[in-house]
Amino acid sequence: MKYSGPDPQRRHDSLISADEGLSMFNEIAGFYDRTNKILSLGLDGYWRRVAVRTLDPQPGRVYLDVGCGTGDVSLAIATHSHAMGRVIGIDPSEGMLRRGIEKVARKGLQESISMLRGDVLNLQFPDASFDGAIAAFCIRNVTDRKRALSEIHRVLRPGGLFVILELIEPDGPLMKPLFRLYSKVVMPIITGLMSSIPAYRYLSDSMAEFPRPGVWAQLMSDAGFSETGSRPLTGGIARIFTGKVPIA
Repeated sequence: MKYSGPDPQRRHDSLISADEGLSMFNEIAGFYDRTNKILSLGLDGYWRRVAVRTLDPQPGRVYLDVGCGTGDVSLAIATHSHAMGRVIGIDPSEGMLRRGIEKVARKGLQESISMLRGDVLNLQFPDASFDGAIAAFCIRNVTDRKRALSEIHRVLRPGGLFVILELIEPDGPLMKPLFRLYSKVVMPIITGLMSSIPAYRYLSDSMAEFPRPGVWAQLMSDAGFSETGSRPLTGGIARIFTGKVPIA
C-alpha cells in the first residue's frame, strides 16, 4: 500500500479503502506487535488490559473480538475468564490472523478462542449471539462505521456491553502539541529505522481524524446503544468508549 496522506475526496469513514487497509495489515503483520509496543512506549498492553477489565468477561459466556488482529485482546479475555469463557475473534487480514492463531496455539487455548476471517460490515452470526463485544485499535480502519456499529448491536444479546479501545488525538493545551510532535516527528523517525512501510504515517493521520468523543457517542446512540460513555487513558491519547444493548 502506498499511503500518501488523507484523501479529501474519499467516500468512506476510514482514510483508506478496505482493499488498501487489508494490504497494509497483511504487510505489517510480522512486526505489528513489536512496533506497537515501541511506538506506544509499552502502554498498548496496559490499554488493552483496561479495556478487557471494562468488558469484564465472565465464565460460560461468549464474546466477540472485532478486528482481533494478532490475538492479544482475545487472549486477555480468555485469561480474565479463566479460560471458561468463549471468544470468537474476527479480522479480514490473513497475515494478522496467522500470527494470532499461532499465539493461541502456544498458550493452548484453542478450546476457548476461535479466530476467523470476517468483515464487521457483514457479520456471519445470528442475531443476539454474543454476551459482549470489544474492538481494540480497529474502528478507525472501518470504512462504514455506522454499519459496523449496527452489525455489532445486532449480534449482541440484550444487556450486552460493547467496548471500544481507540487511539485518538488528545485535547488540552499540553497533550495536543506533545502528541503532534511525537506523531509527526518522532514516530516517523522510529518507523523509518524499522521499516519503509508508510502504515504508521496513516496511524497518526487516522488518530487526528477520528471523531471527537461526543460525536462518537451520538453514533453509538444512533445505532441503538444505550448508556454510552467514554473515558480517556494516558492523558487522552487512548480512549475507551462503551455502550449497551438495551434490555427490552
